[in-house]
Amino acid sequence: MSTVLVVDDDPSVREVLKAFVEREGHRVLEAADASFARKALAKEHVDLMFLDVLMPGESGSALCHSLKDDPECQGIKVVLLTGFNGERAWQQGLRSGADIFLVKPVNYERIKVLLEELLSPGDQA
Repeated sequence: MSTVLVVDDDPSVREVLKAFVEREGHRVLEAADASFARKALAKEHVDLMFLDVLMPGESGSALCHSLKDDPECQGIKVVLLTGFNGERAWQQGLRSGADIFLVKPVNYERIKVLLEELLSPGDQA
């Protein structure tokens, strides 16, 4: 069973993503911001993270960038989420090192495909 961390300052977004991910048989941890996400990562092994771009304090993009630079966290797959669409948002996501960049709202079928792609048995630690 893979562990997925959902990081978003909006509780309703966390709730929906948690339901989608649990429906696919994965364990879900939640964090309301980057600070709580870092605490969760210090305690738990995480395989995949859904990470909101805009949050109070440290942005999701900045957190993603620092995780990709940390040898202990480089194996975590990161899906950046944003409510903004456009070239600037996409460029920011790509520069942060995210594996996937999605515009909200995301739907269950897309989440299901991402989980299959990013958490295939060969990719799990």
